[in-house]
Amino acid sequence: MTVQEPDDGSVGVVVGEGSTRIPIRNLWLLYLYASELYQHLSASERVQAEGNPTALADLAARILLAEVRSRLRRGMTPGYVARHEVLAHVRDRVDQITTARGMLLERGQVACDFEELTVDTPRNRYVCAALLTAARWLGDTRAVRSVDPSRTSTLAHDCRSVAADMQRLGVTAERPDPLTPRRQTYSHFDSDDRRMVAAAQLLLELALPSHSTGRAVLRGLDYSEHSLRRLFEEAVRRFYAVHLRPQGWSVGKQQLRWPSSSAGAMDVLLPVMEVDVVVEHRRHRRRIVLDTKFTTAFSKQFGHRGGGLRSEHLYQLYTYVRSQEGEVAEDMRTEGVLLYPATEQAPELDVTTRMHGHQFRVVTVDLAAAPESIHAGLLSVVTA
Repeated sequence: MTVQEPDDGSVGVVVGEGSTRIPIRNLWLLYLYASELYQHLSASERVQAEGNPTALADLAARILLAEVRSRLRRGMTPGYVARHEVLAHVRDRVDQITTARGMLLERGQVACDFEELTVDTPRNRYVCAALLTAARWLGDTRAVRSVDPSRTSTLAHDCRSVAADMQRLGVTAERPDPLTPRRQTYSHFDSDDRRMVAAAQLLLELALPSHSTGRAVLRGLDYSEHSLRRLFEEAVRRFYAVHLRPQGWSVGKQQLRWPSSSAGAMDVLLPVMEVDVVVEHRRHRRRIVLDTKFTTAFSKQFGHRGGGLRSEHLYQLYTYVRSQEGEVAEDMRTEGVLLYPATEQAPELDVTTRMHGHQFRVVTVDLAAAPESIHAGLLSVVTA
């Protein structure tokens, strides 16, 4: 895999033994699909974001501003936070060791552990940190593509102003903990905070410290083969989750069990079978095992003797499907799909065969096409 990124941003990575080129804007489109925020966008916001994915940071900042302003009007979501303080009266649990060691009772004090209802929660601190981070690099118009400089400057000022409003309410501005979004639990009363936290998470993920200045700047894309493979997989899975779940499909990554009837030492040594995407519709009795491959669909020997589709990928998919025959309902129709980016070798590949009662399909999606074509192409993989 090689990378070519001229100043105009018209050419992105080259994959598949140098046989295809993907525009940088479409790599940002994949990043949009892979983000937590994508599932919290309205239909119109998705259309806007997909139409201009290079302005993803701008969109996330505007969404975060709107969400925080709404909460400032009606009140930030409070939460209970663990405290340990020396008080003049008993509150909740007494820390007897600290109290005795410091001879606090002689001074009319006691060390207590208690929970306090406050807006200075990890969630709100995380959001405040995202606003301050965005304000710093949005102020540098060179960091944001395809955004009007004056509009970006105003956006940076608004982020800084709203963060100051949060601080006046008692929210602490501190270094964000990247694990905060995963630790959050939501109830019926604060479920709207999911969208706010998702926007904050995307902004912080897009911002990395500059080695030269130490300040946060807009992140560039990671063109390593491993990162792009992970990006393609995550983008496809989250895209289907957003668009198929409302239609009754379940979507997720899944670990499959080997159909072993023994409990010997070999069972412990069997490799893990982890499928990138499994989509299932119980009412339609349809199950699709989908594996993404960010490479060309053909082996290097294609066009010569023995060449053709990549055998290792077909063997893998075949095993995924056949190994689960005893694990799923007999009337459930299980299909296997290998999804590749289109290449010069296979610009529009869509081939299907049946083996042992299962349909196997190899299909490509053109990542060099317009965003709406990529959108439609991904949907056609599972709706065809």
